[in-house]
Formats: sequence, C-alpha cells, structure tokens
Amino acid sequence: MYLYVLAVGFALLAVQFSVQVLRSYTQLPKGTRWLPGPKGLPLIGRVWDIPRNHSYKRFKVWSDKFGPIYQMNIFGYNHIWIASDKIATDLLSRKSQYFSDRPPINNLNNSKDAPEYLPLLGYNDIWKRQRKFVHGVMSHSVAEHHHNVPYQETKQYLVDLLQNPTDHERIAESFTGRVISRLAFGDVRFDDDLRTHSHALLHAISPAANLPNIVPQLRLLPYYLSPWKMAESARHDRERAFFVELFNAVDQQIKDGKTEPSYMRTFFENRGKSGMSDLEGSYVIGMVGLAGILTTASALMTYILAMCLYPEWQVKLQEEVDRVCGDRMPEPKDAPQMPVLRAVIKEIMRWRPVTPSSIPHESTEDFVYEGYFIPKGTHIHPSQWAITRDTTTYPDPDTYNPARWLDPAYPTYQFPLTKYPTIQNFTTFGYGRRICMGMDLVEQELLVGVGGMAWAFNISKKRDEATGKDVEIASHDYTSLLISRPRAFEFEMVPRSREREELVWEGYDEAVRTGEIGGRKGGEGSPRGSGEFDYSSDAMREKA
Repeated sequence: MYLYVLAVGFALLAVQFSVQVLRSYTQLPKGTRWLPGPKGLPLIGRVWDIPRNHSYKRFKVWSDKFGPIYQMNIFGYNHIWIASDKIATDLLSRKSQYFSDRPPINNLNNSKDAPEYLPLLGYNDIWKRQRKFVHGVMSHSVAEHHHNVPYQETKQYLVDLLQNPTDHERIAESFTGRVISRLAFGDVRFDDDLRTHSHALLHAISPAANLPNIVPQLRLLPYYLSPWKMAESARHDRERAFFVELFNAVDQQIKDGKTEPSYMRTFFENRGKSGMSDLEGSYVIGMVGLAGILTTASALMTYILAMCLYPEWQVKLQEEVDRVCGDRMPEPKDAPQMPVLRAVIKEIMRWRPVTPSSIPHESTEDFVYEGYFIPKGTHIHPSQWAITRDTTTYPDPDTYNPARWLDPAYPTYQFPLTKYPTIQNFTTFGYGRRICMGMDLVEQELLVGVGGMAWAFNISKKRDEATGKDVEIASHDYTSLLISRPRAFEFEMVPRSREREELVWEGYDEAVRTGEIGGRKGGEGSPRGSGEFDYSSDAMREKA
C-alpha cells in the first residue's frame, strides 16, 4: 500500500513537471526574445547551482554576468531576477497591474486565495479588501499619533540593554513586539507570543528552511507522505487558535469598557463595513502583529554590528545627538534636525537589507519589456541584495558609508537635509502595490531605537584580555531565512557616562510611574548605580 501511494505521489509530480515545462517553452511572440540567463537541464533547470544558504549572493553573481534583468527555469517555473531599481520600478510599480500577484507559498495547498496571510495573498479581491482595511487603520493610527508608542517603549528597550546587552537579539524583538502588541491589540502582554509565532511563520515561508518553497511540486504529495504538510498543519492550528484568542481578548475588553485604541478595536468599530468575517479580521490584525517584529529588530541588530566595524560613524552620530538633544533621549520631532541619524539608519537598510532575496511577485499576463518576452506566471524577484549593490548608484557598495546620503558628491544625495535622507519608499520596502504598508512605523521605531542607543551607549568590539587586541567580527555572517539577521557576535555596550546611565533609569522610572509603559524589566545584569562601568576612557574616539 505504501509503495502504491508513493508511486502515485511521484506520478503526480511528473505530471506537474511536464505541465510546467511545456508552459516554460511558450512560443515567443513575433519580434520578441527571451531574456539572457544561466542555462540548465530539462525539468530541473539550474537548481544544483543555487545554494540553500545566501542564495541571493549567487543571483548577484549572475546579474553581474547576464545583466540587471535575467531569467532562469527552476523545476519548470520561469523565474526572473531584477538587479536594478529602475527596472524594478518600471515593471513592479509603473506596470503593477500586471505584476502584483504572488506565487503560492503554502505547504498545505497551492491556493493563493486562503484569506489568511495578507503579504502572501494572490492579487485578488480578498487581498484588495484586506489591504484597504489595513491601510485605513494604519493611516488612522498615524493621524491619532499612536506612533508615539515606539518612543515610549524605547525607555524599556534602553533599560533592558543596560542590564544585559549580550541578550540584544531578544531585547530588540521584545521592543518591536511590545510596540506592535500595543498598536495592534491595545495591550503589551501579547508580545512574547507574537514573537514565538513570528519565528514559526518565518521558518514556514523561508526557502532555506522549507524544501517545498523551492520545489513547488512537492506540495502535490499526499499529507501522510509529506512531513512539511504535517508540520505546517500543526503550526497553522496553533497560530489560528492564538489569533482567535487575541480577537476574543479585545472583544472582552471592549465589553468591559477597558480597551485601549488599537487596530483590532478599529476592526470592531467597523465590523459591518469591512466586509470581513470575524475570523478573517482576526487573521488580518494578527498578521500585522507578526509582520511588525522581526524585520525592524533585525535592523537594530545590524546597527550594533555597523558601529563595531565603523566606529567613526558612532562618533559622528553621538555628536549630532548631543548637539540636538543634550541630556534627553531623541524624540521623533527631532528628526528634521538629525540628518546623520537618518543617514545611519538608511545605510543600515541598504548595507544589510532585511529581506535580501525579497518575496517574489508573479505576472498575471504576458508582457514585453524592451523587446524581452515575460510570459504569464513568471516569478519575478526584485533582488534587494543586488539592487543595493548597483555600483552606478552606490559606489563601493560593500562599505557601510552613511556619507552617501549626506554628501552632494554621491549620486544618492538629496536636498534638503531636513527631509532627506528618508527610508520612505526605499527599495528594501518593496515595489508597487506590494510595498510595505508599515513604513511609517518602521521609521519611528528606528529613529528612537537607533537614536536612543547612540544617546545612551558606547558600542565597540570586545577586547581580548589576554592579547589586548580587539576580537574580530565577520562583516557578513547572517542567517539564511527570508528575514536575515547577523549571527551572534562579541561586542561591548556600556553607558556613555554615569550621568547618562542615571538618565536612562530616570526615564524608565518616570514612564512606569505615569503608566506610559508597563514596568517589566528585561534581562539580569548590573544593578542600578553599581559603578561597574568605567566611564573615564574615550575609547570610541580613539577607535575612530
């Protein structure tokens, strides 16, 4: 019986392969040509030459060879990689009506219509309905100044780092988790569970962690022959129960008259107008919660790495922070006066894009671009890693250099510096109708998170006590999941002065006293006012 089922499963795979291969050899329309690209074998294409880890680097090598747009067949599907911001804008933004679909990314079935994951939904009425609703609630949140929440939660973030900087990964996720938990559900207490489910979903949709995301035909195997479907089904059930729990918690708070403003409360207030069922609404807000944690946390981790490797920019940033803010933590209102802070942030996102391989689009119609034929159903990858390494736009792209946003000698400079640089609509947020809708929130979190760290701490490489030399740090040792982050590395983070340490605690204590934040201390570490740190050294300036 088992062998029979196995044979049926492989027969289904063979049929699907054949269909996809025939589709990939669509006859060229007259006067058009195929895009260049690496050649492969029948059925599988060039799959053997694509590494599971950091595959975006191989795609960059091919873009250097074949040009800023090229194609390749993988398991019968036509794929296009774009390494140019102009081409990505031409196709995915200006012609978004043809290029806003998504390929299915789901181990349970091949559907793009299941109304559960807004960023992964196909280009259909369900996606349009959900996107309109999310855009509305986020716009309302900005108008009501709910984005002051990141500034409030930064006070918790800095105290947590003060106590246990070696736990900075969890602390960064806790910071972004607390922010989105308050915004989405009006309550900070859901942040830990949101983080847990965010990591689970990330593994489910990452090609490096999930083989069916590379070989789509594997989804045709029966459930009992697919360990991926079994794992995904269990994860999906846990997630659904969690989202329903969040929905019911806010519902009960509303009935008790104790609810705070939140995206979920907005859903309840517009329950009859959104066109969504309660379950769909719970998923829409739940997905906003999951999507708002790991990406921004990764950028905060990259900031620490960049300051270790390029300490001269920490000095420049701290000089600006001290000049503008003095003895108080930076606030969002300070942004126009802080171009160095904004440049440091934008260069973080360019130097180490959070999703270097991006989430692919899918074409819904045949299309011709500059004489090249792009057939319907093509998976189109705006390669963030390659786009942010275009040497015509970013000279010396592998060097972390915020000056490229501040100095008129660089092609990326824009005037006035009270407005630019800005991360709004930057390539790393995506293109067209698939652009990230949370850009405003990300910008606020990074302004106060990075600005707060620069105000409070000196960050440097760790010194080897035996040799007296700095412990070397790899410039690019990042994880290989869809959302990439630096792997653990050794560094030192100490308060800039005893007075600055005391101000961090005073800001935290005041925020707890006034109810601005919930009083949950982070890791275990040096007690307040212990005198553990040596503030006499000006090591940061020496390193710079």
